[in-house]
Amino acid sequence: MEQQIQLLAKLAAIDAQLDELHDELGDLPIEVKKLESLVKDRLADAAVTKQSLEDLDHLRGTAHVTAQESIDKEQRLAKQQFQVKNNREFDAITKEIEHLKQERASLDERLRTAGVREENLRQTLAQQETVLEDAQEKLATKQQELADLSGDHNDEMRKFLDVRLKLIAALDDTIEIEYERIRKFHSNAAVAIRRNSCSGCYSAIPSQRIMEMKYQRDKMYTCENCGRILFTDDVDVEIDAVMEEHS
Repeated sequence: MEQQIQLLAKLAAIDAQLDELHDELGDLPIEVKKLESLVKDRLADAAVTKQSLEDLDHLRGTAHVTAQESIDKEQRLAKQQFQVKNNREFDAITKEIEHLKQERASLDERLRTAGVREENLRQTLAQQETVLEDAQEKLATKQQELADLSGDHNDEMRKFLDVRLKLIAALDDTIEIEYERIRKFHSNAAVAIRRNSCSGCYSAIPSQRIMEMKYQRDKMYTCENCGRILFTDDVDVEIDAVMEEHS
């Protein structure tokens, strides 16, 4: 068990380093994801406005032809009205002629307001592109910050993770399971006793128990207050030594 406690102490030291590396990244990954989503939304907004401008140009380019086709169709229908055999056919043609007139009126109205609409759309697009450019610049900055940090961190993490795997492999399965269970509640699942107290929650540890831990190293002890695994302060753990020993 004494060897297992030593392994736990080393594992706790490795995990502390890994947690610190994760913390140094901070909220950067989240910020990057938020900015990526923002840029995507702003691109979509600008695309909608550009499509509206293209639709407006198309309307202007085809309006004359569309209007003339409508007039020609109406004239043909007007001639057909004199050839119908009953009132139902006459009413149907009349209704279709009225619909064509309404469409031309709508087309005329859209052409009449096209200039104002185009101006508004171009102003909107200019604002959208300014916001988009700002979001893209912020995203590029944050992505670079994350890349710079991650590059160094990845190398360190890989080394710590390699050592962690070796320590886990040497640990008894039941102890590993208990350690990982405690890690769900406390990142520092195994801690030393410092000044007669648990260095995780700072609760006092009776002197008699500390002596028991030092001389009866055949069992695992936990803090009665927080549940962390305890080891005495004479269990020496130096992270550089751990890395050198297991690398």
